[in-house]
Parts: sequence; structure tokens; C-alpha cells
Amino acid sequence: MPNVSLRTLEWAALLWLLPALAAAQGTIVGSVTGTSGEPLPGVNVLLAGTTQGAATNVEGQYRITNVPAGAYVLAASAVGFERAEREVTVAPGETVTVDFRINELTIRSGEVVVTAGRRAQLEQRVPVSLSVVAPRDLEARNIVALDDALRYVPGVQVQENQVNVRGSSGFSYNVGSRVLLLLDGLPLLTPDSDGFPFDALPFSQIERIEVVKGPGSALYGGGALGGVVNVITKDAPETPETSVRAFAGAYQPARYEVWYETWPEGDAYRPFFGTSITHARKVSPTLGGWVQLGYQRDDGYLNFNEFDLSQLYAKVDWRPQPTLKVGLLAGVLNRTKDTFLFWNGSRDALQPGNVVLAGSRDGPPSGTTDNNTLQLSLWPTLTHVLAPDLFYSVRLRAFAALIRPISDETGEVRRFADGTVGVRYGGEWQLDWAPKASRQLTFGVSGDALLTRSSLFRTGDDDEQGSQPEGAVFAQWDEQVTERIAVVAGLRFDGYAIDASDTVTRLSPKLSGSYVLNEAVTLRAGFGQGFRVPSLAERFADDRSFFPIVRNPDLQPERSSSVEAGVRATLPFGGGAGLQTDVALFWNDYWDLIEPAIKPEASAFQFVNLTRARIRGVEIGLDAFTPTGDRTLRLGYTLMRSDDLTLGQELSFRPRHLLKAGIDGQLVGPFRAGADYRFASRPRRVDSDFVRFVPNADVLVAQHFVDFRLSVDWSRLRVTAHARNAFDYYALERPAFLGAPRHYEVQMQWDF
Repeated sequence: MPNVSLRTLEWAALLWLLPALAAAQGTIVGSVTGTSGEPLPGVNVLLAGTTQGAATNVEGQYRITNVPAGAYVLAASAVGFERAEREVTVAPGETVTVDFRINELTIRSGEVVVTAGRRAQLEQRVPVSLSVVAPRDLEARNIVALDDALRYVPGVQVQENQVNVRGSSGFSYNVGSRVLLLLDGLPLLTPDSDGFPFDALPFSQIERIEVVKGPGSALYGGGALGGVVNVITKDAPETPETSVRAFAGAYQPARYEVWYETWPEGDAYRPFFGTSITHARKVSPTLGGWVQLGYQRDDGYLNFNEFDLSQLYAKVDWRPQPTLKVGLLAGVLNRTKDTFLFWNGSRDALQPGNVVLAGSRDGPPSGTTDNNTLQLSLWPTLTHVLAPDLFYSVRLRAFAALIRPISDETGEVRRFADGTVGVRYGGEWQLDWAPKASRQLTFGVSGDALLTRSSLFRTGDDDEQGSQPEGAVFAQWDEQVTERIAVVAGLRFDGYAIDASDTVTRLSPKLSGSYVLNEAVTLRAGFGQGFRVPSLAERFADDRSFFPIVRNPDLQPERSSSVEAGVRATLPFGGGAGLQTDVALFWNDYWDLIEPAIKPEASAFQFVNLTRARIRGVEIGLDAFTPTGDRTLRLGYTLMRSDDLTLGQELSFRPRHLLKAGIDGQLVGPFRAGADYRFASRPRRVDSDFVRFVPNADVLVAQHFVDFRLSVDWSRLRVTAHARNAFDYYALERPAFLGAPRHYEVQMQWDF
């Protein structure tokens, strides 16, 4: 008889028994929804007393396989919700369906957010600082551009055309943003300057805006040095919806006569108005979408600061089968705008200046530029669910900006060769896998190309064209270590080829965790690194038409490192009312920050790597509410200390204190009222180099802005009256640019 080992016999017996063992096992499937029927992702569904279980996917569905036949207690649990249990019996070879509808444990459980981890998560579980701008906030304030929405977010300061999150940015005329803008998770920075296209968004179809405060490069790559802003659009509704919104208003005349001595129109009310029409519906159970058409006109409160804007956006979602979703978001925007760059001095604040003869009106002003801009965007996506715990997505993107200058003398729109033509395009593939209830793995690859030709660029040998291809691979691991402890680790590798002459690589790690102290309190801590490759405009802008600037092709990438600790808590007052709080301590270090600096030998500015810097502080958020939401009070306060460690002084243009406060509530019957207060302290340090070219460019004061609104609802019609900057406080949003004076607005919206 052949010599057969005992181990061989054991394996043979196991293989012989496998079919019988499989037949003796079953499967449990189902879904978990909230009280209003919304699917809940990330809910743990476990067989009590065992280690078997699964986590719900983005559709709120779960699947537990290889369940031995028998009787069990099935439990569903999530932070902010009551634990739910069901008794279930599994027969050999049987698939059992068990659905859960779980109730909120406290007065609020938080939003479902996606930006912090590139996947759907409950807001209370996110181990980073994150703010959400909800649709009700956008509608109540008649938000028609992104900068208007971000002005009310704690820790965020909008400096006319630039976003500053927790002091990460100073001021650079929107050339190279340290905050990454996403639209439905896809990058949306302008291809020429990496700036925010504030109005290139379909605002009547925005589901919410998520703002992550702190480096996001481990997931999103370059640009996310100081934070991430993700604008998320709506899906098609179950029933057809049509909405018409119209608004009109006017800026109050200038208060000081000296300001309109050189511009008589400053003594008149300056009108603005706009309208949008949207329609959304499902054509069939598998096909739906929406379309938005909008127009805006603003005469501006400054001379040479008016614009006309038209936009068309459309979104289509198609589900050819339950496990496959195909989407397309497309948009086109056409804008003609006079852009006010800087004033002619504090005594002539409504007029653009002239850097050739500062303080003089001789010759055409260089403190303004007139352009016609055409922006085109296209975002096709595909999501394929391979199994309840495994799916992948493919997302492509293309964003083009075509800018033509307008002649000051004739008003004629000039050739593209005299302006800028840029396109950013690319795509990414992402795989999400939940091998067990307590574990989520995310992996992906990304590639983008950037190509821009501009009459303002000099990339070498008087070439006006620049390029910046890039590629990346990223991964993230989420682990629910125990019922109370969760850990997240991520890593991303990026490579950039800058104008085919230089290659930059960067490894960006992140590590964070959360601890559920009790049902109402969650602690969190995290570490992350970020980086930003200089924009083409920062490297190659070389022009004196508007502002004297010379190129610097030797710029190095900016880098950041961030540590944060925080706590979220929900404090019930009884009867469903309560208070939500979020407190965060942050410590951010920066290397090689890029700032404009004077180059004396050229009598011009140049973007250079200036300094090693550190910003630390504390942020406190409070949200008080009643069970019905009739009275809501929000408060956000940020205290920061920003230090230039190279020069031993504070960073320029950073306020120490930021305060955002708001109240909204039902008055009597159909009437509702609200008010907002925004404060930013005067920066301790202002870069005085601008004074060499722009008079009084070092004049900055604290900002105090108060807004009031009153609305009334009649069936499907809502009318809202706004008084913005109601006390007519004069402040500068950034150097040499006066903030908006008091202005009034009436908005009407019909839904049918």
C-alpha cells in the first residue's frame, strides 16, 4: 500500500466534506434605512455572539454569507442610532432577507458625507473637521455663487476671489489655490491659474457642499494643501419637479462724496438681477436627470466691475441593471466681465488704479481687465457593484476655459491668441471593498493632463504654452477595531511632469482615529500631510499689462503637515431639542509657501518660495435647535496664530479671529426670519510691498458684516427679502478692494 501521510488524508476528507458543509450554510441579506427611509451606509450588521457580519454599502444594503444553519440574533448598530435586533433562523442553503429601519438615538445623527474618505460615511464617524452646507442654507440665502456659500462656513474666509481655510492662504489674486475644489468628487480648478471658478456651478441643483479643513492630499493629491471643498449635485427625484427662481436688487450709493467725484455713477443705486429655470424627473425607473438654465447680470458697486453670465447644466443617470449606474454631468458657461483688480487709493476707492502712475488718472487704468470667458465641463461616470461588499467606479473629467480679452477702446472681443486657452482632463478608477463588517478598503489610480496657452505666459524661448501631466495611486484602510474605536490609514503617491522639463514626486500619508466615549460624545485625532505643485500662472506669468510680474520657473512645491484633535458631542435638552458641539485643536506646519514678493531689479513682483510657517489654533462650533427646526442657532469661532518661522513674525493677511453666527426660525404663520453675522479681525501684518505700485494697499480693517432676511411661503411660492451688510459697514475683502456696501434683494421661487 502506498505511503499516505495523515495530513494528506485530512485534506482529502475536508475536500470530500466541503459540498456537504456548503449545503449546511445559508446567507442573510437585507437593507438598513433611517426613519424617513433614506439608505444608511456604514452600518454594522452582526450575528450576536459571533464574529460574522457585514457593513452596509452606499445603497444601505448588506450581505452575510457562509452562515451555519441555526437560530441567531441579528443586530444593526451605528453611531447616532438606536441598536436594532431581529431574531432570524437560517436553514441549510437558504437565503434570508432581514431589513432594518433604525431610529436616531439622539436628536440629530448628522449628514451622510463622502469627501473625508472618498466614500459614504455618517458625519459623526468622520475623524476630521468637516462642515456641511445644506440645501436649506443655499435656498434661504439665495446662493448663486460658491464664494457666497463659503462666507458662512466656520474657519473659512473668502478674500474676494480666493478661499482661505484656517489661515492656509494669504492673498495672491486667485493664482494657485491651496484649497482643492471638487464637483461630485472630481477636481475643478481653472487650468491656467488653479483658481476657484466660483460661478461655474449649477447652484439650483446642489445637494450640499462639504468642506474638509486640513490637508487632503492623501486622497485627492495636489491642491488639497489646506483643505477640500466638494460640491455635490442632486440626483433625479422620484416625481417630476420644476423650479423657477428670480431675484433682483441694488447696491446702495457710496457714502462718501469724495469717492464718486471721479465716478459720478457711484452716487446712484447699482442694480443686479438673475433668474434660473430647472426641471428634474425620472423618464423611466432606470433613467432620470435634470437640466438647469440660468442668467445673471450685475452692474457692480465699483467702476469697471460688472458682468453678464449665462449657464446651462444637465445631468443624466442611467441604471441599465441594478448593479450598474452610468452618469453624465455637463455644463457650459459664458461670462463677460469687467474685473476690478485694485483701487486708485483710499480716497478714490471706487475707481481702478494705474500702477504706471499710482494715484493718477492719466492714461487707461491697469487696475482692471475685461474678458469674455467660455467654460466647458464634462464628467462621465460609471459605478459597477460586483458584490454587496465590492464595487468599483470610473470617473472621467474635462474642464476647458477659453478667455478672450475685450478692448478698452472699442469694446471688441479680441482673438483667443490674445488671451488664454486651457484644458484640464483626466480620469480615475477606484475600487471599494468591505471584506468584513469592520473593515473597508479603498484603492485607486488617477491620471490628469493640463495644457494651457496664454499670452501672459513665458515658458521658455518666448513660448506661451505650458503643460503639467500628472499621475497617482492611492489607498485607504478603515478598520472598526472595537465597537468604540475606529482607525483610518491612507497613502497616496503623486508624480507631476512640469512643462516636460521637471518631474516632482510626493508621498502623502494620513492616519486618524475616533473613539466613541458614549452615545453622545465622539473623540477624534488625526495626522496628515499635503502638498501643492505651483500653478502654471505662478511659474510662467510674465506681463506688465495690469500688474508688473515676472516669471519664476524654479518654483518648488509647497508642503504641509497637520495634526488635529477634536470632540463632537450632542447634548439633549429634552423634548427633542438640543445642542451639537464640535471643538477642534489644530497645528499645521508649512514648507516653501509660495507668495508674491517684490523683485527690486525688475521693479516687478515674482512668485517665490518664501518661508517656513506654522499655524495653530482652536475652532469651536455650536448648533442649537428645536425638534421641528423652528428655531436654529449656529455659531462658529476660530482662533489662530500664524507664524512666519523664517522671519520670526506673523504671516501676512491672516486674521487671528474668525466668527460666524446665524439664527433662523419661524415667526408667525408662513413668515420666517433669519440673520447672519460675520467677523474677521484685522490682520496683524500686511505685506507693504504692494504700496510701491498701489496707493494705500496696506490699509486693512476688521470685518463686521450683518445680513437680515425675511421670507413668506404661499403654497408653492416663496418670497424672500434680504438686506446684506445691513449696517453698511465698510471693509476691504483683500488689499485694495472694497467690500460690498449695503445692498437689498428680493428673491422669488416657484416650485411646481
